[in-house]
Amino acid sequence: MLLYFGGLEAAQGAVSVGAWFLFLQSLDRFWWPLLNLSAFWAQVQSGLSAAERAFALIDAESKVVQVEQGQVPSLKGEILFDKVCFRYTEQEQVLREFDLHIKPGENVALVGHTGAGKSSIAKLTARFYEFQEGSLTIDGQDIRSFDLIQFRQQLGIVSQIPFLFSGTVAENIRYAHPETTDEEILALAKNIGEGEWLDTLPQGLETEVGERGGRLSMGQRQLVSLLRVLVQKPAIFILDEATASIDPFTEWQIQQALNLILKDSTSILIAHRLSTVKAADRIIVLENGQIIEEGNHDGLLAGGGHYADLYNTYFRHQSLAYVEQSVQFAEGD
Repeated sequence: MLLYFGGLEAAQGAVSVGAWFLFLQSLDRFWWPLLNLSAFWAQVQSGLSAAERAFALIDAESKVVQVEQGQVPSLKGEILFDKVCFRYTEQEQVLREFDLHIKPGENVALVGHTGAGKSSIAKLTARFYEFQEGSLTIDGQDIRSFDLIQFRQQLGIVSQIPFLFSGTVAENIRYAHPETTDEEILALAKNIGEGEWLDTLPQGLETEVGERGGRLSMGQRQLVSLLRVLVQKPAIFILDEATASIDPFTEWQIQQALNLILKDSTSILIAHRLSTVKAADRIIVLENGQIIEEGNHDGLLAGGGHYADLYNTYFRHQSLAYVEQSVQFAEGD
């Protein structure tokens, strides 16, 4: 239309051909930037809505009930669940009048099928969720009376998928204890597999881990997360052990790091590896939010109960005897 009507006006002498051409050029330069802005508007709207959700999360009030904000002394790590009832929703009851006493310095492994309540026990101890009935005490004091920040500073937590921040290995290890020097980190690292895992990193402690630790293998991420806890020296250690497939040498290194942590802290281990289960002082077998068996590995296995079924389902294939038996079967012996 611009070409047609503009050409008519130029032919009739109402406007010069040069002026008509400059008008078209100017319109072209003005029109396309406007189109580009309109294309970006959807991204602007998406960014604004994401920011709104982020700020809403920041401003949300915590549902964790605190009766006091008392100072937290140096904890010994005695944990007592007394008739604790917990549910995520009204229709999703997880723990029913749950009782559990963990002594200071004791290492407890929680085993059971999915939904048995293992992770819920760990989350309640870390004050991520609020229980509805009963009491939960640490060293004889109501957990609701502790200042949350001070309490969590004495907790060491390694999740099923270890979270690492973008930065170096050393920066991630000293995250919970910024005063730790490289020499101290190096000395701790060498206690694990004689430090051989550091030799696999291109720049040692100064190796960039990438966002969420994407440049490291799953085993290396676990080792970095465990060293972070070692540096922190927590009174209570919570491990939601990963099920990722790793080679036997890396598993041996991870177990070494775990042993260093377990000897100095009260530990709650949601265990998926046989080596971790066998290293625990006490194994708690859960089903539908209730303790149905407890004891050590050999005693529970000899009892032939629910733990024996779990062992045959989840753990037996990890044992050396099972591997040797499989090799003999494959060779036809």
